[in-house]
Amino acid sequence: MGIISGIYKKAAIHRYDDNGYIKYFSAADFPGLNAEPFSFLSGKNTLRGYFYSCENCREDALIIFCHGMGGGHRSYMTEIELLCRRGYKVLSYDNTGCFDSDGEDIVCLSQSLADLDAAVAHLKNEGILGKFRNVYVIGHSWGGFAAGNIASFHPEIKKAVVIAGFISVKNLLLGVLRGGGAAKDPVINKILSFEEKAAPKYRDASFISAVKNSKTKFLFVYSKNDPAVSYKYNAEQIPKAENTQFIIYPDRLHNPNYTLDAVTYMTKTFADFNKAKLKLRTLKQKQEFFKSADWIRMTRQDEDFWQQVTEFLEKNN
Repeated sequence: MGIISGIYKKAAIHRYDDNGYIKYFSAADFPGLNAEPFSFLSGKNTLRGYFYSCENCREDALIIFCHGMGGGHRSYMTEIELLCRRGYKVLSYDNTGCFDSDGEDIVCLSQSLADLDAAVAHLKNEGILGKFRNVYVIGHSWGGFAAGNIASFHPEIKKAVVIAGFISVKNLLLGVLRGGGAAKDPVINKILSFEEKAAPKYRDASFISAVKNSKTKFLFVYSKNDPAVSYKYNAEQIPKAENTQFIIYPDRLHNPNYTLDAVTYMTKTFADFNKAKLKLRTLKQKQEFFKSADWIRMTRQDEDFWQQVTEFLEKNN
């Protein structure tokens, strides 16, 4: 492994587990939210999650919710509960190398797509997918990359909602490095070479191809000031087509589905934590720092945004 690939692997390609001081909700935190265990194989690894639902949920529609990097699907329980409350059954799971799922690490950035591909294939093989007239995918960030590309592998996915997702691994890197160029292109090429070896099936995955070559309808959601997934190298590159819609915010950073107050509060909370981190050497000290954090406020969803998502999912069904 080369120097660049080694640095990249050390920085991003490792396990992501519950760190013990950030609050992750579960179904037990939401009265009336049911959770049915679900597992499947992705490669040699067993991935684990749940079918979530509320009483009297619809039986004709399934949403597969794909989580972002740095956590697991429980990082999105507020979103999942909101969707269930709106009458949907939601399947969500931890990707390879994350939380309750197996895997020494996350393998590569394309692994979120590999895991979603495996999940849909499993649902087909078990006769579960065919029970639903409408199958949708929703994903954020790393999960958004998967949600925006899965139609290239499973065209029966009717609609996809991509929240702050990167078009392709290359586009993510272009944004992080602020473009290519004589000094940056070799770095990008080395990382792409690593990614291709790790997951050759997904090397060409790109929203542009998925939009052009599938009948799936897409809703793309971005914030212009996203510091993680560059608006310039992602949102601006997606073609405007008959099967694409967009929701663009000016000021929601990397969480355009949150209220502006939630985004502002979360940003300040973690900025304060990062300033104090050198003094917080033990888990107990970190837990104490976050003891007064208002996690409900920090993850509050923008109901108007989710109403737009609901209307997108239901239109012409």
